[in-house]
Amino acid sequence: MSEPDINIQIRKVLAGEVAAYSSIVSRYKDLSLTLAYNILLNHEDAEEAVQDAFVKAYLKLSTFKGDAKFSTWLYRIVLTTAINKGKKKKLPLVTIEEQLHEEALSPQLDGQLASYMLSEQKKFIQQAMLALNEDERVCITLFYLQEFSVSEVEALTHYSASNIKVLLHRGRKKLLASLQQILKKDVHSLI
Repeated sequence: MSEPDINIQIRKVLAGEVAAYSSIVSRYKDLSLTLAYNILLNHEDAEEAVQDAFVKAYLKLSTFKGDAKFSTWLYRIVLTTAINKGKKKKLPLVTIEEQLHEEALSPQLDGQLASYMLSEQKKFIQQAMLALNEDERVCITLFYLQEFSVSEVEALTHYSASNIKVLLHRGRKKLLASLQQILKKDVHSLI
């Protein structure tokens, strides 16, 4: 089909004879597909880009002025469509963690995440506290959880200040060992 024949087909399409566009598509589809494939390097993506380009060309057919060859005008649409499709395909992948850090979390979601993390921490600490004997557990609870001073713990428990410090020291060491065991088991159960 020569250039004058294409111009005739274009006038038919613009006059409302939609079926005439199929002859234009069949004339240029192979070269359009080759062009799109050389940009996208994927057959399915190239076919999709060519289909999109032919739809765009059909919708913009009235803007074709005939200053250049129709093939030049059409291939420019195919080229632009394929390049844009390629850019969309190459969008960088972002992990969920990066996304959470980049976007401002809604206060409700942020609060829910903090609440969940706190409840998980409490669960592990409660499990670890079971490994302590009673006087260590009492001293740890009063000093760290209730935030009493050593002298206040002394007044409540009737233990000496030095005894309280020893119980706190021993309790912390046992808590650490117990938490390491609990977390190790928890990590292994996830794996």
